[in-house]
Amino acid sequence: MMRKYLWSMVTLFGLILLISAASQAAVVGSFTQVQGQVDLLKQGKLPAVPAKVRDGVAPGDTVRTKSKSRAQIKFVDDTTLTLAPESRITVADYLYNEAQGQRRAVLRVFRGLVHTVVTRLLQTQEPEFIMETHTAVLGVRGTDWYTLLRPNFTSVYLLKGLMDAKSSLATLPAVLSLMPMHFTQVLMGEQPRLAKPITPAMLEMLQHLMDTGLQEGTLLGSGAFFGEGPEGSEFKLPVSPDQMTQPVIPPTLTQPAAPPVQKERGPQ
Repeated sequence: MMRKYLWSMVTLFGLILLISAASQAAVVGSFTQVQGQVDLLKQGKLPAVPAKVRDGVAPGDTVRTKSKSRAQIKFVDDTTLTLAPESRITVADYLYNEAQGQRRAVLRVFRGLVHTVVTRLLQTQEPEFIMETHTAVLGVRGTDWYTLLRPNFTSVYLLKGLMDAKSSLATLPAVLSLMPMHFTQVLMGEQPRLAKPITPAMLEMLQHLMDTGLQEGTLLGSGAFFGEGPEGSEFKLPVSPDQMTQPVIPPTLTQPAAPPVQKERGPQ
């Protein structure tokens, strides 16, 4: 009797493990474009396998593009993520329930340049789509934007929708509410810089860099060269991945008001 009981418990435990593994490996997106050498690391682990169009992507998976290579992933909520050459992202979490109008997505960008388009806007109080980098946390609401990483900063270029941007450090809780056709930078250990308009030249350069990667680029918005730190370096997270996710966006960092216009007085 005891042996039968133990066998039943082992079988039940095995089923629980299988169900848990199946839920973690649930496909939440697939490759719609693959150009050149694109690697897929299942659950972020080696060995990397060459990605192909229609291959599935699950939470925990990492995607990296090599030189002169690009990839595009379409997720179950119709969100599209396009990686420029020499970029790397991880799908940390992705749950979507269309019937209940629920989504919980966390994408982590470790390197390069990515273009993200989130088309489905959900009526929630807090952003349910989060993008994290080594310096920034972005809370997204129905948005089209570029995220560009260098060794000591993140640049965010918002084309459509709304976005909240903050430092990845909990000690810097201020949030910048970014409006369409504006960009900001989040430097390591600093709060987001005040937003500035995106110029046509910046937009053209971003589109160009999506084809070439960052090796040929200049720092959009400042005119300086990118090269702070070793070219092609990959970023280390300032905290463990479990501590990075910050779904609650604190109060807004307001832009400074323009000084009042002084009216000229006539002759007394």
